[in-house]
Amino acid sequence: MEKENKIKREPTLLESIIVLLALVFFVSVGFGICKFELQAMLLCTAVFTVFMAMRIGLIWDDCEKAISQRVVKVMPIVYIMFTVGGLIATLIFSGTIPMMIYYGLQIIKPHLLLPCSFLVCCVLSVVTGTGWGSAGTAGIALIGIAIGMDVPLAPVAACIVAGATFGDKLSPMSDTTLLAALSAGTGLYDHIRSMLYTTVPAALISLVIYTTYGMRFGKDTAMPESVTSMITTLDSIYNWNVLLLLPFVIIFAGALMKKPTLPVMYLAIGVGLVLGVVFQGFSLQNGFTAFATGFKVDLAGIDAAVTDANILTLLQRGGLSSMSNIVLTIFCAYAYAGISEEAGFMEKIIDSLVKKIKTRGGTVLAAVCTAIVLTIIGVSGYISLIMTGELWRKPYLKQRMDLCNLSRTCEDGGTMVCSCVPFSTSGLFYATALGVPVLSYAPWHFMAYLCPLLAIIYGFTGFGIKMISAEEAEKQIAKLGFKN
Repeated sequence: MEKENKIKREPTLLESIIVLLALVFFVSVGFGICKFELQAMLLCTAVFTVFMAMRIGLIWDDCEKAISQRVVKVMPIVYIMFTVGGLIATLIFSGTIPMMIYYGLQIIKPHLLLPCSFLVCCVLSVVTGTGWGSAGTAGIALIGIAIGMDVPLAPVAACIVAGATFGDKLSPMSDTTLLAALSAGTGLYDHIRSMLYTTVPAALISLVIYTTYGMRFGKDTAMPESVTSMITTLDSIYNWNVLLLLPFVIIFAGALMKKPTLPVMYLAIGVGLVLGVVFQGFSLQNGFTAFATGFKVDLAGIDAAVTDANILTLLQRGGLSSMSNIVLTIFCAYAYAGISEEAGFMEKIIDSLVKKIKTRGGTVLAAVCTAIVLTIIGVSGYISLIMTGELWRKPYLKQRMDLCNLSRTCEDGGTMVCSCVPFSTSGLFYATALGVPVLSYAPWHFMAYLCPLLAIIYGFTGFGIKMISAEEAEKQIAKLGFKN
């Protein structure tokens, strides 16, 4: 069947809205309320979308082809995601990540608890690529310090969550960082460089506020046993050497020099394996085992049964297999997105909105609002990242904005805001792990409000907005298969 005969007619705006509401229903009700598996709910949405696509004239072969084409497009990022999983495990094997944790915990000063909490979680989340892991380990220890000092827990929890989301947003090893770049259609390091414009100013403003407020709590308090136990355990497992930083040097040098992502990561992995063998005395076989299935302390000859639980949470992670869940989520979500794009449902909704939006600032404002709304109704930040990128690529290109601006918007309105939604996966995790309700720490989580605000201001002023030529914009629109 020829391309022009695939769609017997264009979808109506009502049909397009119904398809979008189906996503909202299955994710917010099925996943959020009924606790069904997210991937299953996404496939249910895709099945419903198939029937809606057939209603306007598509046949199954068209839908199947649309899904296949979309999956092919995301495979380069999927390869990067699997590689990141292997990289994390390798850097734990080498001692690179543990060394950052070891020295990071030692910079905590009880009389500067708030700024230290923020900075420690920033460092840990950037080097480990997990905000949850940072908050669930160092964060819990920091809450213990706050209790001992009689410091209000809400601002301390906010510092922990803000630092955790800082790294979750900026780390090249974070799944949300990779997913935002994928959904917007931009390069990983282009995405990270773009995010610096909103994330760094928001972090600095937050740090000044936390420091100023935290200075009133100057009482000296001994470091909790949980922190000293983590430091002692790490010291017993690893040997420290400045050369352990080499993999990070390679990664950041590759980013600055704009080298291809995968070769740089594999070079860092190779160096990490060598460092683990030379400095830690681990076997190369165990290094490859960690790369494939994740690092386990028994690979270092340590009995997990008698090891600090916080250390196990921090170290026993990574590996190629660790990315299976997020990759499966991507495939399921893109089944829905591929069919929706082929049938024209998403384009119909956006075109109806774009007709009323004539400026660059208005486009950014609408995209930020979309990300925030999808974060709230989608429960999981993944849905917001995927759908905001899918929906707003054409409007951004129409305004001649590079797609790295869109990927930044996805995170400013998605990753940052998700931790302030009480019923979201992130909100529930942080509240449970830290023992502080979301609505208690949310007013202190300044980055969650500053990042979207800065994104909107930049949209209207043009500061921090990377522009492209009209010819390049039209070329990318055509490449993405959109109609002009």
